[in-house]
Amino acid sequence: MSGPPEPGAFLRYPINEDLSFLRRRVDDYLASLGFDERRRMDFVLAVNEALGNVLDHTDGPGTLALGCDAEHVVAEISDTAGLLTDPDAGMSPPPPGAPRGYGLWLMRELCDTVEIATDGRGSVVRLRMRRPAAPPGAAAADGTGPPAG
Repeated sequence: MSGPPEPGAFLRYPINEDLSFLRRRVDDYLASLGFDERRRMDFVLAVNEALGNVLDHTDGPGTLALGCDAEHVVAEISDTAGLLTDPDAGMSPPPPGAPRGYGLWLMRELCDTVEIATDGRGSVVRLRMRRPAAPPGAAAADGTGPPAG
């Protein structure tokens, strides 16, 4: 990635078995926005859980879209199956000892907001994390902060 991303513009990647490639793209994107390593790891883990759900629970294509605005980074993980229909899924942890069901709960624990939507085109999980504050007097990575100097 060369330079900071444009606010409002989304990078799109097809979801496939090469999750390590997609995790690297997310990590690189977050680094370009000034996220520290811990927050990058949290967001990458949340996105990875959503990507894994698409591979585990659908047969159709899926897409990862990464974008940002002045306040948040956003990852939209979409599929064409539309099987995820509960907007409140993952609000509570799974029962103790459950072999599955931790992904959506973990996403909600790691991200500032998680939105789940389903329509005639499929399901979308939208993950948001607040962007780091720019140091006082410094221009934000996307040019939305005060001018430097």
